[in-house]
Amino acid sequence: MRLDLKTAKILTSDEARDTLLMFRNIGEDPLAIQESFKGLFPKKVAEALGELRALRRRATYKFGEGLDMYFTRPLLEQASSESVAVYRAQRFADAGITEIWDPCCGMGSDSIAFARAGLKVHASDRDEVAVHFAEVNAEVYRATGIEFSVKDCIEELPPEGAIFLDPARRRGSRRIMDPNDWSPTPDKIVEILKGREAAGLKLSPATDLEVLKDLFPEPDEIELISLKGEAKETIFWYGKLATGVERRATILPGEDTFSGPLDAQAETGELGTYIYDVDPSLIRSGLMGSFAKANQLHNLDPEIAYLSGDQEVDSPFLTGFKVLGCETLDPRKMRKLMRELGVGALRIRKRGIAERPAALEQRFLPKSYGDRTITFIATRIKDSHLGILAEPLP
Repeated sequence: MRLDLKTAKILTSDEARDTLLMFRNIGEDPLAIQESFKGLFPKKVAEALGELRALRRRATYKFGEGLDMYFTRPLLEQASSESVAVYRAQRFADAGITEIWDPCCGMGSDSIAFARAGLKVHASDRDEVAVHFAEVNAEVYRATGIEFSVKDCIEELPPEGAIFLDPARRRGSRRIMDPNDWSPTPDKIVEILKGREAAGLKLSPATDLEVLKDLFPEPDEIELISLKGEAKETIFWYGKLATGVERRATILPGEDTFSGPLDAQAETGELGTYIYDVDPSLIRSGLMGSFAKANQLHNLDPEIAYLSGDQEVDSPFLTGFKVLGCETLDPRKMRKLMRELGVGALRIRKRGIAERPAALEQRFLPKSYGDRTITFIATRIKDSHLGILAEPLP
C-alpha cells in the first residue's frame, strides 16, 4: 500500500510503537492480528501496521534492528543490507572523508552506516515518507550527525563534496530494468558527479557492466559485492575512493576480496579431479579468468561458470567438490554409476539444464542404491549434457 506522510507519522507515534511491540511475538495468524489492529486504529492505519509488522520480519535478514525499523516494501527492497552499508561506509572513512552527501537516502540504511563510521551526513530524498522513516531509523540505531531534508537532487544538485548515489530502481513494487528509467537518470547522474573528488555510485548487479559503463562516467574502480552467495550490487568508485585496482570482487560478511585486471574468461579444459562453483561476485566483475589463472584452474565450457583442476583450492570464492564419477545424462549409465557408488540420496546442483531438480532425481535415482548422499551436478559442457557425481570438500 502507498503511505502518505500523515499515516507514516501515526505509525511512528508512541501508541503505534507500543502496539507493534505488544504484537511482536503474539501468534502467527496475520488475519487475526490485522483484526486486532482494526479494533485499535482506523482501517488505513491498521492495514499499514499489519504490512509493517510483516515487513519487519523480512527485514531481520538485512538489519540487526529490523524488528524496530520503519519502511515501505519498495524502501526495504531497495535498501542496502546493513553489512553492505557498513562495509562501504568504512571505505569512505578510510579514504579520509569526513563529510558526505547522500541525496537518495531512502529509508536511511546508508546514512546510518556513514554516521556510525564517524562521517557528518547530509541525507535527503524527494520522498517525504522515506525521509521521515530514515530519521526514525537513525534514532533506532542511535546514529547522530545526520542532517535530514526533503529535496529532489534532480531539481537541486547537491553541493560540492564527497557523495554516495543510490538511484531508485523501483516503481512501486516493480523493479525497473532499464537504467535510463532509473531516478536520477544517467544523464543527471553524470551532472551530479562532475568534478567531485570522491564518489560512490551503487548500481544493479543484474545489469551488464558494459551497459553501465556506456551510461555512467568511467569509474576509477569497479567493485562487485556478494552477500552470502548472492550478488548484491555493483559499485562504481571515483577519485579518492578508488584503491588503485581496475576490478574488485568482494564477499560479505567476511570481507574476502580479490582484485586484478579485467579477464572474464578462463582457459577451457577437461574435467579434473575437482570441480568448483564460483561466487557471483567473481563472475559479474569480469575477474573469473584472473582468479582461475592465479589458482591454476580452467573452465569446462565458456558459457558455464564451473572451474576445474587437479589440485584442491581453498577459497571463499569457490564451493568445491571432489569428482567421483561422470557420465552423460543417460538414465542407464547414470544409474549404473550410482549403484557402484552406493548412492541413496542426491543433492542436486544444475547449470545449463532446463529440467527441474525433482525431475532429475526421479529420473536418475528412482530407488536407493545405498546409504551414501552424493552431490549430483547436472550441466552442459560443450555439446554434451553431463551428470557429475561428487562429494563436497571439507
